[in-house]
Amino acid sequence: MSRSAYLDSSMARQSAIAPSFAKLVLDSISQAELAGALPIKEIFDAQKIILTGCGDSWRAGIAAKPFFEKYVRRETMAMRCIEFSRYYDSKSLGYSPNTPLVIAISFSGTVSRVVEAMRRATAHGANTLLITGNPNSPAAKEARHVLQISYPEGEYQPGLNSYIGAMTTLVLLALRMGYVRDLMSRAEFDQAIAEIENYCTSYAGLVDEWNIRLRDVAEQWKDLRCYDFIADGADFATALFGAAKVAECFGGRATCDDSEDWCHINYFIRNPETVGRVMICNEGGPTFGRCLESLHAIEQLQSPCVVVTDADLAQFPENMCVIQTPKAKNPMAAPLMQHLPLCLLAGHIGVLRGVVPFRADDAEYAVADQKIRRLGCGIKDSKIVLI
Repeated sequence: MSRSAYLDSSMARQSAIAPSFAKLVLDSISQAELAGALPIKEIFDAQKIILTGCGDSWRAGIAAKPFFEKYVRRETMAMRCIEFSRYYDSKSLGYSPNTPLVIAISFSGTVSRVVEAMRRATAHGANTLLITGNPNSPAAKEARHVLQISYPEGEYQPGLNSYIGAMTTLVLLALRMGYVRDLMSRAEFDQAIAEIENYCTSYAGLVDEWNIRLRDVAEQWKDLRCYDFIADGADFATALFGAAKVAECFGGRATCDDSEDWCHINYFIRNPETVGRVMICNEGGPTFGRCLESLHAIEQLQSPCVVVTDADLAQFPENMCVIQTPKAKNPMAAPLMQHLPLCLLAGHIGVLRGVVPFRADDAEYAVADQKIRRLGCGIKDSKIVLI
C-alpha cells in the first residue's frame, strides 16, 4: 500500500479544514441570534449552569466549562445526559427563578436522552436552552430556548469538525453571557473571540506535517491491543474524544484516565509494551508536573507513547513522540484544536487495518444494529422516562 493511499481518510480530510472551521461557526451565528437565545433577565437569573449532552456533545461541555466559570462567574457542571435526566436531584431544579440554566447540545435534536433531559428540566422549573442544528426536532420542542447552529456542507463523520462547532458555540455563548452581565467590556468580548480565531488558524501549517508524522506512528501502533488516554481538567475532554475516535474509526479498545488516577489503576495493565499511551498536557496547567511524573513512569514501563503539548520538547523523555501544538494566548482554548493529532492517528490506524468507521463494513454488526433498533434500544428510540 502506497503512503498516499492511507493518508486519505475522513479524519485527515476533516483535519485539513479544521483550523478555519471555528471561524466559520463563529461567523454563522449572528449577534441577533446570539442575543435572542437567552433573554437578559434569564442570564442574570441563572445561579448555576449545567452543560449536558451525549457522546462528543458531553465532551464539548467539559471543554467549555472553564469559559462559563471564568466569564459568567457561575458554578458550572458538565454532566452526561443520563446522569442529569435520571440521577440529578429534582430538588436542585427550579429552586430559584430560571435556575439552573440547563444547556444541552445535540446537532440532530433526536437523541432520546437529550429529549428526556430537556423535558425533565422544564418540568421541574429549570431554564433550558438547546444548541442544535434542527430547531424543529423533538428536543427543541421540549426546550424553552433554542440556539440554532448551521455547518457548511461537508464531511462530519466520525465527528471531528462537528465537535469543534459544539465547543465553539458554547464558548461564544459563555462570552456573550459574560458581556451581558457586565463582567467584560465589548472590546474584551471582541478580543476574546479574535484570540480564539487566531489560535485555531495557527494550526493551519501544522496539519500536513502531523499527517505524515502520525502516519509513521500509526504503522507502529496499528497492531497494539489497546490505547490508553491520559489528561486533566478541560484537557480530559480531549483525552475522552481521542478514546472515542479509537472505537469509532477502527473499533479499537480504549481507556481514559487522569494523570493521578492513572498511577493508581492503568499503571498495572499487563504487557504495557502492547498498550499505546497518549498524554495531553499543557505547560500552564496546574497538573503539568504530575503529568511529567506519569510520563516518566510510562517510560519505565516501556509503553509506546504520544504526547500532545504546548510545552518545550526538551521536558519530555527522548523516546516519546511529542506533538508540539501552538500555545494559546487564552489557555482555556487549547481543547478547541488539540484533538487533531489524535484524530489523525486514529484515522490512519483505521485505514491501515482496512476497516471502515462505525463498523460499516461489518455485516454481522449491521444485522445486530437492526435488531437493536427494532427492540427500541438505540440512541434515538430509547424510551423516554420523566423522573
